[in-house]
Amino acid sequence: MTFKKIMLVASMAMAAVAFAAPAAQAAPEWYIHTGPGTEETLQNPANFEITGELSSNVIGSALVSGPCHVIFEGTAENVNGMAAGTVEEGFISEHCETNIPGCTFTPTLEVGNWPLTGVTLTGHDGVEINEANFTNHYNATCQAYGIPATVTATGTATALVDTEAPTGECITFEEHLDHLFIGGPLGPQVDILGTACVEAPLTLH
Repeated sequence: MTFKKIMLVASMAMAAVAFAAPAAQAAPEWYIHTGPGTEETLQNPANFEITGELSSNVIGSALVSGPCHVIFEGTAENVNGMAAGTVEEGFISEHCETNIPGCTFTPTLEVGNWPLTGVTLTGHDGVEINEANFTNHYNATCQAYGIPATVTATGTATALVDTEAPTGECITFEEHLDHLFIGGPLGPQVDILGTACVEAPLTLH
């Protein structure tokens, strides 16, 4: 092969690499354990439970509310090859601490069939929990620091799927900012912190 032909072949190979479309990153799906070390794609709707220790932080403030023990229950299904479902119930610790000594709060979850959707975020599997709504009721010590007696946040909580967590498939809220706001989209933004894990027999990846 002549030098000219070699250069032509090399150029064509480089062009193929340069213009090759990146492989599509699939959104996560639900799976179900079918035996020791085996699982299969979830074919029919099933109940899920996700548990974890979560906190909240108003962006721009030093206050961290939590962690609180949280349990989400609902229905999981795969739609068009993508995890979907509904968070139908939520349970949360009756009393939680903050990072301010003596400042505690009672949280409530206003769960009313929050849609859960699998998404791809910056090349990583993730989930969005839409229509989320929670309220923190702060005690007198908190209020003495200027914290309102009641703070309600609504919007979308976003988490990345962490398949390397020691307890199995988990979702972490640590690496992505949530779209939760106090008093509407123009109000202060609230970020969720912490990790929650999918209970067997379901997994999410």
